[in-house]
Amino acid sequence: MNRIEFMRQLERLLQNIPEAERAEALQYYNDYFDDAGVESEKEVIDALGNPAKVAENIKRDLYGDEAVQSSVKHPPMKYQDISNTQQQKEKKKVEGGLFAHIGAWYEGLPDWGQVLAIVGLVLLSPAILGIASGLIGTLISIVVAWFSLILGFGVASLVLLAILFALVIAGIACIAEAPFGALALAGAGLLCGGIGLLLLMLTVAMIGIVTPAIFRGIVSLCRKIFGKKEVTA
Repeated sequence: MNRIEFMRQLERLLQNIPEAERAEALQYYNDYFDDAGVESEKEVIDALGNPAKVAENIKRDLYGDEAVQSSVKHPPMKYQDISNTQQQKEKKKVEGGLFAHIGAWYEGLPDWGQVLAIVGLVLLSPAILGIASGLIGTLISIVVAWFSLILGFGVASLVLLAILFALVIAGIACIAEAPFGALALAGAGLLCGGIGLLLLMLTVAMIGIVTPAIFRGIVSLCRKIFGKKEVTA
């Protein structure tokens, strides 16, 4: 097994973990190979073990020993860090959303800069609260309007389908006395039914496809803004 095969198998075995953690793990082991060099590729693979054990080790680190029971050994120490300097940088690295970056920026300010930042925040707090309230109100209005639209389409589709059955039944009832009128009623009913089916399919698509996509986008945006702060050792 070479490096490419090892990394491909590892990537396939990590498909059931979050994308960010998977990318970080793959980059971590790619760095091992890069640091060791091509001449030590086989030695690195022998030290790491098979990709399945490495994947279990990663999952155990993410979810704990109770979720993934494994006796996989960790890579040798000589492959774990490039240098002491880079290790210190990793300890100080902050990954997160907007608030995490603001916090890191604030901590990097001198004492007088932190005081000025607090004073500025206090002075601007009314404007910040007003903008935040406006954004929250707008978001709530959009959500209410969206679900009202779904409800409207759903009710309209049911009404049109009910009209379909009513007009078809009325057409059948008067077909002997007024055949052309009966055909007209049936045609109008079929037209209403077709529109009703289209609205019904649109309603189902809005509920089952568009709405989950919108909420996933909102959750993703919130994670970027309120992202967790991770400090790597």
